[in-house]
Amino acid sequence: MRTQQTVLRCSLIVAVMCLGACGNKPSSTLGESSSIRDLMEARGLDEADVVAALKTYTPSGKMDEYYVFAGGGQSGNVDVIGVPSMRLLKVIGVFTPEPWQGWGYGGEGDKVLEEGNRGAHKL
Repeated sequence: MRTQQTVLRCSLIVAVMCLGACGNKPSSTLGESSSIRDLMEARGLDEADVVAALKTYTPSGKMDEYYVFAGGGQSGNVDVIGVPSMRLLKVIGVFTPEPWQGWGYGGEGDKVLEEGNRGAHKL
């Protein structure tokens, strides 16, 4: 939990840094640097936290280096997660109906789901 909070805080710092760099007003390097330092102090972050955030940051539109295919547990789904960004990229329905993609609503999906029934007990 602490690691997630730190990553979220550092991601926010990176976002603020990117927004500051994209601004239309001219600014000096010293002014940008001091505002980042102020933000780090206000949030209780050190340089290691900011470095960790930069290592895991993946800009929008860029692809992650690795992908995790994780079982969804009781939900019966497979979650596809990008690494290092840790974004949830896709949820693939396997043993549960998925209305958004039509899985389990007619056709071959019904046959697969019916295999899970035990006697008169339907899943």
